[in-house]
Amino acid sequence: MLDELLAARPDLRQPAEAYAARVMMDADRLAVADDVEDSLQGLGIEELNIRAGYRPGQGYVHPAEAADEILDEALQPFLDDLQRRVGLGMRSAAVELAAGVLLGLYNCRHGNSETLLEYSPDYAAERASGVVSDCAGLGIELPAVELLDLMPEWSAMLH
Repeated sequence: MLDELLAARPDLRQPAEAYAARVMMDADRLAVADDVEDSLQGLGIEELNIRAGYRPGQGYVHPAEAADEILDEALQPFLDDLQRRVGLGMRSAAVELAAGVLLGLYNCRHGNSETLLEYSPDYAAERASGVVSDCAGLGIELPAVELLDLMPEWSAMLH
């Protein structure tokens, strides 16, 4: 939709890109953590009825595997945003976003009942480990000292 608008009004492209860059530069790690947590905790178990069990052409899909797939779909926009910010050279925004994703995952580490996290108890720690690895690969230096204070149970992951 935005591309269509900008194609019709090319004079708006530069202000739109400048605004988008300003928005992307501002990353509040606590707001991101809340968004990640809400995205993952807000997924009900109803979706498992559609994805788990025997599926023609796929065979049997275990509920934990189906839960992981659904949770990954909810987390992926945050990871895509991280890649995008790094690609645009917005290092400080990428650091804040990554820290927020990790904090959000940390807040989901105990998986509440009646959510998909109940079916995948190791999801948060496994994905957080992946985020830490991705950050290292992207050259993002996480604020380890600050994160250690906020995420003491994951201290081994952050060293």
